[in-house]
Amino acid sequence: MHPEVTSPTAGSCPICGMPLEPVGGAGDDQSGNDFQRRLAASVVPAVIVFLLSMLPMLARMLPIGEQPWLTALEQAAWAAWLELALASLVVFYGGWPILSGGLTAIRRGRPTMFSLITIGVLTAWGYSVVATVAPGVFPEAFRSHHGGVGRFFESAAMIVVLVLAGQLLESRARRGTTAAIRALLDLSPPEAVRLNPADSSQSETVALAAVRAGDLLRVRPGERVPVDGRVVEGESGCDESLLTGEPVPVAKQTGDRVLGGSLNGAGAFVMRAEVASAGSLVARITRLVREAHAARAPIEQLADRISARVVPAVVLTALITLVGWLVFGGEQGLSMGIVSAVSVLVIACPCGLGLATPLSMTVAVGRGARSGILARSSAAMQALAVADTVIFDKTGTLTLGKPQLAASGRLGQHDPASADSPDAVLRLVAAVEAASEHALANAFEHAAAERGLAVPAATHVQAAVGRGICGDVEGRQVAVGSRAFIEELAAVAEPAEADAARQRGATLVLAAIDGQPAAWFALEDMPRPEASSVVDSLQDRGLRPALLSGDSQAAAAHLASAVGIDDATGGCSPGDKLREIHRRHQAGRRIAFVGDGINDAPALAAADVGIAVGSGADVAIETADITLLSGGLTRLPEAIDLARQTMRNVRENLALSLVYNMLAIPIAAGLLYPFTGMLMSPMLAAAAMTASSLSVIGNALRLR
Repeated sequence: MHPEVTSPTAGSCPICGMPLEPVGGAGDDQSGNDFQRRLAASVVPAVIVFLLSMLPMLARMLPIGEQPWLTALEQAAWAAWLELALASLVVFYGGWPILSGGLTAIRRGRPTMFSLITIGVLTAWGYSVVATVAPGVFPEAFRSHHGGVGRFFESAAMIVVLVLAGQLLESRARRGTTAAIRALLDLSPPEAVRLNPADSSQSETVALAAVRAGDLLRVRPGERVPVDGRVVEGESGCDESLLTGEPVPVAKQTGDRVLGGSLNGAGAFVMRAEVASAGSLVARITRLVREAHAARAPIEQLADRISARVVPAVVLTALITLVGWLVFGGEQGLSMGIVSAVSVLVIACPCGLGLATPLSMTVAVGRGARSGILARSSAAMQALAVADTVIFDKTGTLTLGKPQLAASGRLGQHDPASADSPDAVLRLVAAVEAASEHALANAFEHAAAERGLAVPAATHVQAAVGRGICGDVEGRQVAVGSRAFIEELAAVAEPAEADAARQRGATLVLAAIDGQPAAWFALEDMPRPEASSVVDSLQDRGLRPALLSGDSQAAAAHLASAVGIDDATGGCSPGDKLREIHRRHQAGRRIAFVGDGINDAPALAAADVGIAVGSGADVAIETADITLLSGGLTRLPEAIDLARQTMRNVRENLALSLVYNMLAIPIAAGLLYPFTGMLMSPMLAAAAMTASSLSVIGNALRLR
């Protein structure tokens, strides 16, 4: 509630009394475990108290008439003392975090919802204790038609149980930060193979924390790169997609830079570390996530703002009521003043106000989960409801995340090889690529399968890492790769269509058959089928779509144009995306960021609400506030509609609670007594308080 308060040790906030939480998600969830223990110890006693108190009332609602055992139960001393013992356990053990937080906030002059709950619980409990221990001190106005004094232990106990349950749910929702940071740290291997600088044949396995800048490290096939550095010997291809968001493995040769946390391919190489483990890209992304979570201002709940004004108003009203009856009530002024003042405090118990937000959120989260929309917290729903800008990542979010064959054409049209049909060339190329482990190989195999082509086997296949592959297919020599690789066989003149494909960000692959240029292929990460319709739906709802991508500006602009987005920025690192979100925040924008990769984690954390596509990386899902579990982006407009409906429902609940208070408190104070001669008793006040809660519950269930 107050992120400006920090402490080197665990404890409570000096302003509101809420338990402090570890910065950056480190440590155990002590507050959540504490709420769970207290709730487990409180549920059964609270239910027993509720049944002892409400059973006579419930029984009289049945057509069985007045029964002697009902009166006996109401007047039984053992029942009153049992209620006192059990309710005290619930209030002072189960509700201690609530009471201490509420009282601390009152002492600091910044009352919160806990303050309202504390006043209501202690008033109901204290009044009931006196009614149990010394019922004779109460005047006749306090007594029921059976002669007993009403007790409100069940109100105090059940309020504590409900609040504890809500706090436990919130605590569990906040655990996502810890899981996200741990998943980021898991990208880096725990150990590294360090070489002896004097004799590279000698090596030792050291902890990652022991790696220093300048160390020589060996990276074997299939291992993760320990830290950022440069290749000094060997060659391979590294999958950096989880860090950069780009799906194509990057060829690495002597002098090339490698990123810590990336996954090495089939080759082995020796690298020189440029930074220690704390300075690697993974570590920097981890720090960005931590800082973004720490810097994010908490959403100030409307109920708390109302509480800050309601608490002193209720207490003042109760005092004015007591004084007013003392002055104008005559002989019965004292007794009537006490009755009215207690009724005001009981009827102002914030049950309805406290339930207004969590009930609506609970129903909405359940409805969303059934539709494949997983919301981490009520704050996420509130932030999504007021968002005015939706920023998308490119690869894997607006696109499928898998390169596909988008276009192709002939090369060297005067050469004999050019007589081959496009399908014949694709068939030969797919045969060679079938022997490759490169990510682009799947695109050719998939395209051949879609066209129903039977792919033959290739022999004598040789791969040049990062450049291309060649082999023999049905007696013909087939070479596939970059332009530089093909130009080693023959001069290449790319047609205008191929150059246009490259300009829009496509990966261009050339093929030569029998030493002659044969064809070019443009591979692109195609837009999701639903991307255009989702962007249109967002615009219809008044939101501004934008695109931030780690790919080139040309590729980002081409995709944005294809799906209907006017605002596109390419060449963005994780830090660039974070700075762009901060810039838009300063311009007054309320941002929802949609991503799927580890490189998106800082942006997901920094946005007002982060939304992860369920097919993405675990860290993106753990960092995000909302996850679209299925259907790609199709659930995004539905999630926005649900968030807006939820916030409208919350406002309706708050209005119901406030209208109830504005009408009920004056009546409890005795406003109608001069006209009707009737005075509201604390028992009727408790019943009215229950009716207020039921109205809020009924309205919240409409969200289903």
